[in-house]
Amino acid sequence: MPVDEAPQLLSLTDALWTARVLEATAALGLLDQLSSSPKDTSELAQACATDPTMTALLLNTLADLGVVHRNGSAGYTAGLGGPALMMTAAHIPGRSKLADVVRSGKPLARADTAEGASDFYPDLVGLLSVVFAPAARRAAQLLADCGVEVLDVGAGAAPWSIALATQSPAVRVTALDLPAVIPTTRRAVEAADLGERFAYLPADMFTCALPPAAYDIVLLANICHLFDQERNCALLHRLRPTVRPGGLLAIIDVLTQSDLATQRWISLYALGLRLRTSQGTVHPLAAYKTWTSRAGFGPVQVEPLSAAPSLCLLACRTK
Repeated sequence: MPVDEAPQLLSLTDALWTARVLEATAALGLLDQLSSSPKDTSELAQACATDPTMTALLLNTLADLGVVHRNGSAGYTAGLGGPALMMTAAHIPGRSKLADVVRSGKPLARADTAEGASDFYPDLVGLLSVVFAPAARRAAQLLADCGVEVLDVGAGAAPWSIALATQSPAVRVTALDLPAVIPTTRRAVEAADLGERFAYLPADMFTCALPPAAYDIVLLANICHLFDQERNCALLHRLRPTVRPGGLLAIIDVLTQSDLATQRWISLYALGLRLRTSQGTVHPLAAYKTWTSRAGFGPVQVEPLSAAPSLCLLACRTK
């Protein structure tokens, strides 16, 4: 797929996920419960026999879409267009897998585990590289003068480190990912004609041995949203010793936003994360600042990379 088609792909994905959200809402009968009186998350979860956490995520997404309205701090009411939308959604053919996840609280896949990621990502990371390409080029410009030895953690098809190596001819990259994903990484690197500048580490980022003070830049791109605060904090502690003194940790991920249009996309994204992870979510900037500080890194600098997808570079150096 050509890189310039990425915005169209994102727009279509957004439309698809919106349709799935409406379908799941109809299948669960959620708006039926709001038709008589406002209810909070726990009341709706009990009435619809759904998982409370997933119910809260779904309601948050529906509120950002305008299908329901937040009534104070905890309650919800049906939006003006809600009944008509649900009547349409109820006639969409097929059975909503999202509705199943909201009921059970259990994801369809476990991309936050080594086994689940080995099954889930090898065929997906190539498409993700197309989506991330514009943001990767911007990140490469920002990181161009930050060092030559790079560790790309959870590299996938390596869009971020390929862009950096293309931008900076002196850069050498070690791509770390699960053994099942590394063949995809290698194919992407060879297609970019960068094979001589990449090394490969087929391993689990949470358990593998890493050389001390070996890298000027450690890239952690689109990883933290897969895990909860505890695992992210533990991962940054593991990565800290492999960063050289004065070296850089470069985290790339989606952040919560105040802009309504952006937040609507983020809410859909966060809901989708729970279909493939048990605790994945979009974390606020404050969480990243806490994790990096506890791991021994300095202040975090934030640079926006793209509006769609809404990605930011969070850069911090070793103290």
